[in-house]
Amino acid sequence: MKTEITLQSVPEEKPGFIAIILYVAFVYGLFWGINQCLMYFFQDITNELLIKTLNNILWIGFMFLHYKVVKYFLHLINKQRKRPVIYPVLGISREGINYYTESKEMVWGSISEIQIIDSVLSVTVDLNPKKDFKLNLSKTDLHTQMTQEIFEKLLKYHYKKEVYIYNTPSSCGCGC
Repeated sequence: MKTEITLQSVPEEKPGFIAIILYVAFVYGLFWGINQCLMYFFQDITNELLIKTLNNILWIGFMFLHYKVVKYFLHLINKQRKRPVIYPVLGISREGINYYTESKEMVWGSISEIQIIDSVLSVTVDLNPKKDFKLNLSKTDLHTQMTQEIFEKLLKYHYKKEVYIYNTPSSCGCGC
């Protein structure tokens, strides 16, 4: 059995360029459709002042929406261009647990409780509650290194007290 492991973060998924282009095409198609519908509803209005006022309100609204679309488009492009940052999150060794994200090191004797509930690891330290932490294991590379069952066995091997494990059964969607 492996007695030491370091879990690393999983970079978030990036949007593809095709998805970004389809998003922009959809939004501008939606703008065009809304514009055509509004033109149809406003064709019966004969008051010229009302038409100019409504036209200016619509123009300002479309410019605001255009600003939001371009801003989000640029956000997606920047997100696509960033390199993924992978950093260590959790280290398990013979001595204890090291939670790198918040620089929390604990020896096995100081830990009062370890729980894994629906792939969320919770570590509790009674003497120093500032060292308590929760970690979502699905946001780490645990499943590329080992299965969750082997990880649970590794925790039980090092932590001599009870490790509480609870997994909610998956729902079939039938209301049972």
